[in-house]
Amino acid sequence: MLLGTSLALLSLIPLSFTLAAEATRTAVSQLQFGEVNFYPLEEATSVSELAGLEVLGITDVAESEFGTTIKIQVLNHGQLVGKREVWAKVYSPAGNLREGMKIWLELKPKGPIYLEFFFTGTAKELAESKISLGF
Repeated sequence: MLLGTSLALLSLIPLSFTLAAEATRTAVSQLQFGEVNFYPLEEATSVSELAGLEVLGITDVAESEFGTTIKIQVLNHGQLVGKREVWAKVYSPAGNLREGMKIWLELKPKGPIYLEFFFTGTAKELAESKISLGF
């Protein structure tokens, strides 16, 4: 009986490591005002603020009469779970800020994840612009 109790208590050690790993996965940090790091879209492949998040780039551009909707695919290698605010800024070719927006990124351990935002200009204007993502 003593041996069985000892083995049962020893089996709790791997459980504690698993629970610690799960706690870090689900604790997605939120943006702190003034501490946002902006990355140009082509340089935002690996986001240090969210370990394990990789930005693949624009996957879909859909223009309507009111503006242009953009989808940017991200991969969640770190299997983070939670919701986090991400900022996006669109700059003109001259470097002037055209538009800024807030996007909610919902992180799930599986399945495709997209950042989707609406730009009030045309798809041609967007193609000429530079996009920066703030994490």
